[in-house]
Amino acid sequence: MLTKPHGRRAGFTLVEMLIGVVVSSIVGAATLALTVHHERLARALDRILIARRAIREASDALRYDLRTLAPRRQDIYAIGETFVEFRLSAGFAVVCALDSTRSVVSVPARSSSVPSLTSWIVAPEAGDSAMVLLPAVDPDSATWSNAQLNSPPTRGRPCPAEFAGAGDSTASLVLRLTTPLAARAGIGAAIRLFRRARYELYRASDGAWYLGFQDCLATRATPCAIIQPVAGPYPPRGIQFRFLDSTATSTAVPSRVARIDVVVRSTATLGPRIPGLPPAFSDSVLFTITPRD
Repeated sequence: MLTKPHGRRAGFTLVEMLIGVVVSSIVGAATLALTVHHERLARALDRILIARRAIREASDALRYDLRTLAPRRQDIYAIGETFVEFRLSAGFAVVCALDSTRSVVSVPARSSSVPSLTSWIVAPEAGDSAMVLLPAVDPDSATWSNAQLNSPPTRGRPCPAEFAGAGDSTASLVLRLTTPLAARAGIGAAIRLFRRARYELYRASDGAWYLGFQDCLATRATPCAIIQPVAGPYPPRGIQFRFLDSTATSTAVPSRVARIDVVVRSTATLGPRIPGLPPAFSDSVLFTITPRD
């Protein structure tokens, strides 16, 4: 009796299985290596962006606050290679009323919904400086009456209707000054509010260096606030100031400053070796700030 031979059973031979395992291992290893490379590259690029952002943030902050200074009017208090103390412009307003003592000044209240004649970046406190513009025939000879606030602003009687803008109210704030304003100061005079402030390169508790900011008021129990980081981190000597007079000569006298050169440096360690990138990144920028006088 003849029997029909059995057909070949479907499946993989041992050799085919071994080849499949080897190919899968090679593909998996290549995929893992590519993934690790991309992660390292992304981490390195992120560190480069952080270093460049630290440079940009420092230059933006310093330009914004220092370019409006008037050194000949004592807007700069102290200078050094890694710091500058200056008169920070904190706000402005206009006089809408004066009492008989000329030491109680009313200004239009701030408005968050429409443009206002009063604005400030920090709420005034006792000890802040106030400068009131005195009229002059020649605008270039205008002078200011200096005083200090002896208390924070409080609500007062309404300002005259002409001080209210479109949709604004006549509500007022009262500023009490330590000394009376000069007789020439009158209704409609501009007021500028100032506070002593300091930018400094300092070392924080994490061991890194940052551009720090602090403001100071003599009326506080601790006059100067705790320094706060503005930008960073930087290497040691990562921010350097150079103060020049009108002849482009270095000066240590604040009132003679005519130009401020600032160098900002930033570095970053990029981690394991990445083809096409160095093991560390460094960048720097030199910019000049010219005070307004």
